[in-house]
Amino acid sequence: MMMQDKPKVVLLACGSFNPITNMHLRMFELARDYLHSTKRYQVIGGIISPVSDGYGKKGLLTAKHRCEMLQRALQTSDWIRLDTWESDQTTWTETRKVLQHHQNLFDSIVNGNKSSSNLRKKQKLDYDKINANTIGAKVSSPTWDLSQPVQVKLLCGADLLESFGVPKLWKDEDIADIVGNFGLVVITRKGSNPQRFIYESDVLTKYQWNIHLVTEWITNDISSTKIRRALRRGESVRYLLQDAVIQYIKDQKLYQDPHKDDPTHAVAEILYMMGRVLGCVYKNSRNLELTGNV
Repeated sequence: MMMQDKPKVVLLACGSFNPITNMHLRMFELARDYLHSTKRYQVIGGIISPVSDGYGKKGLLTAKHRCEMLQRALQTSDWIRLDTWESDQTTWTETRKVLQHHQNLFDSIVNGNKSSSNLRKKQKLDYDKINANTIGAKVSSPTWDLSQPVQVKLLCGADLLESFGVPKLWKDEDIADIVGNFGLVVITRKGSNPQRFIYESDVLTKYQWNIHLVTEWITNDISSTKIRRALRRGESVRYLLQDAVIQYIKDQKLYQDPHKDDPTHAVAEILYMMGRVLGCVYKNSRNLELTGNV
């Protein structure tokens, strides 16, 4: 089967991206390579969809800042784009609804192509012209071949797959819809056992044919949490983020320690640590008294 005749896939990654790291971008490359290696799919594009401010997670930067960083990070990619439909919402949007939004959009474009007699059979359309949910026109958006049906698949890490097992975190019908109707491309991490997790879940076992497990052999433990910690401590994050993202963080003074220049906070930290030390000394002395060793 020729590449152009295989089912076309667009990879969609949802999350905070607070901030976007090189590992986030690397996941797209790994997933595309894997799907192409199966000889079953043609990956034509990737979408990063940051969560809205309505998510309400502590320490979450505004969507404006996160999208600006994403736009800069994607300057080096010719096939991944930012989409702000989800981040533009006033409330948090369920992942299933985000997937369905993009699938509906692609379906409408493809159907429009087929019904128009003025378009060539294999015309290539610029997705950005149809869905103007990008910020700043600083880089041209990738042009994707939307002349044939497109499948949207959720790109994620093993931690998201395992979160399906957390009670009341996901609706059962949402899990079935996401895995059964869209599909997962899961980048595994060191220490995870996604095969066993799938085996122990009835719904995931039912749709395991639509779950693609991708092993990252060149392990990389970059996480946004660790990046924020390093930035807060004034440590270098070069080669962990795109240079343009680092520059934006510096220019906007993001992820800084809010108490950095507060002398009263430093004193409080010292007193707190002294209190802990004295508490340990007192506890040890009491233990010695009780055991008769003093």
